[in-house]
Amino acid sequence: MPRINVQQGELAQWLQFISDGEAAGVSRDQIPSHVAEGLLILLCIKETDQGQLVLTDKGRLALRMESPGAIHLG
Repeated sequence: MPRINVQQGELAQWLQFISDGEAAGVSRDQIPSHVAEGLLILLCIKETDQGQLVLTDKGRLALRMESPGAIHLG
């Protein structure tokens, strides 16, 4: 598996950014390329036919697990 070089919390921050723009998706050039590649490898996002990045179910779950009210944190 390729190594994903990101800082702690960086993937969650960008997942939230994509989630906030999810209705139409987010252009790939709005996200650092290493982050986009990492999220694609982890299957948290997918690229649409129009080239927009949108969350997958796995990405939504990752955001829920990161939220302050997550059951495993509590």
